[in-house]
Amino acid sequence: MKRIICFLFLFLLFSCNTTHYFVYSKNHTYGIDFSNGKWLVGEIEANPYAKDKLATLVLKDFSEYLGERVKYSLTEKSLLLPKQVPLNPSKSTILDLKKGASFDYYVNIKCKNAKNDLTGFEFPDHFYYKKQMSFAEVTLEVYDLNLGEIIYSQTSGGSIEDENSFTNKPTTTVIVGCYNKIINDIKKKSIKTMSK
Repeated sequence: MKRIICFLFLFLLFSCNTTHYFVYSKNHTYGIDFSNGKWLVGEIEANPYAKDKLATLVLKDFSEYLGERVKYSLTEKSLLLPKQVPLNPSKSTILDLKKGASFDYYVNIKCKNAKNDLTGFEFPDHFYYKKQMSFAEVTLEVYDLNLGEIIYSQTSGGSIEDENSFTNKPTTTVIVGCYNKIINDIKKKSIKTMSK
């Protein structure tokens, strides 16, 4: 009987945390070939708490495929790169990144978040508005610095009802959830052979 009560309690507890996520495709959504080259993760644009947490996750996930071939721009002192790289950059902007860093690929991640304000978000039409909600959107793009091309681009959005959240940082929870949607998409579609 205790097991049933415990199960029902856990079920009710977790069903109250109403979080919604979705991924909407951009132009470059095929997989990534991780088998060669040096990779640089650019400075992640997010609120300070989410930024640190996301940087740890991104480096862990990309290291699974790249090992020591992936670096974070904030830990590389000799780079001559702009602090922020725009999304969907031109070919010349991507080739300029190559001049400032001796890397072959660049990972650009940007996060937007808000509470009860959908201005500037690309949520699909079926997405609805509720009181006391945190919204977030994460975009991850990968650039081939040798060819000056975007080779992957994906955006994920999500929301959480603040009053039902089990954390005091619901926005960070949504940002991490959005990132997880994108990394799962990458893991499904990509070439996973790791060269050392």
